[in-house]
Amino acid sequence: MKNKLFIIIISLLVVASCTRYKDIVYLQNNISASDTTSVGFYPYQVPTYKIQTRDVLYIRILSMNREVAEIMNTTPSSVANLYSTEASFYIYGYNVDDSGNVEIPIVGKVKVLDKTLEEARTAIVEQTMRFLKEPTVIIKLVSFKYSVLGEVVRPGCYINYNNQLTVLEAISQAGDITVFGNRKRVMVIRPGVDGTKTFELNLTDVKLLGSEGFYLLPNDLVYVSPLRTKNFRNNIPILTVVLGAITTTVLVLNYINPPTR
Repeated sequence: MKNKLFIIIISLLVVASCTRYKDIVYLQNNISASDTTSVGFYPYQVPTYKIQTRDVLYIRILSMNREVAEIMNTTPSSVANLYSTEASFYIYGYNVDDSGNVEIPIVGKVKVLDKTLEEARTAIVEQTMRFLKEPTVIIKLVSFKYSVLGEVVRPGCYINYNNQLTVLEAISQAGDITVFGNRKRVMVIRPGVDGTKTFELNLTDVKLLGSEGFYLLPNDLVYVSPLRTKNFRNNIPILTVVLGAITTTVLVLNYINPPTR
């Protein structure tokens, strides 16, 4: 009877520590079991990023008047290959100061705070036209940082060198979610000028593709919550030792004081 009880307890521990298949599959319910040809469509909702203070911008001014244009740029075109590392972007890039301005040689200060990249480019062109005729301005955001924390393989801060980034791409950069991660509870924390917004995402639901938090913005933080069973799984070795000790004690006691028939 005691051996049966021990086997039942071990079986319950094994069942409780198992992860269900539905808990680890991304983007479910897109195609029904009877129709394998159906295709889901979800709106293309890429949020618009507006420049914030302490952002770093890559700005390059081109013109037929090369001498003046070279003075306006922080580095001459002959050493443009300096933009090859993360540190180079911060050294030679244009930092948005606390007043929301970037300061360009000769051109002066240009207000870029709370503007999109295209709006900032237009503002720089308008101010540059006082010194150059028909200038061409190239502007890019080089401080697209994001963080991934929680139950992922490689939590940390990452840099995106593309204009777009989805939460699935961010998680893949962090090595995917661990077996202890809750794919149904992923939070995106988005700081902004007016405050911080949060989005709770369910990565197992295909409706994620139409969520406002599916596309990330610079400085977003992705947090993957742990499963409730994580603590239980972590304590399984301790429980196994305790049960083993109890079983050994019972066997020793039965050997010393065998039950009477």
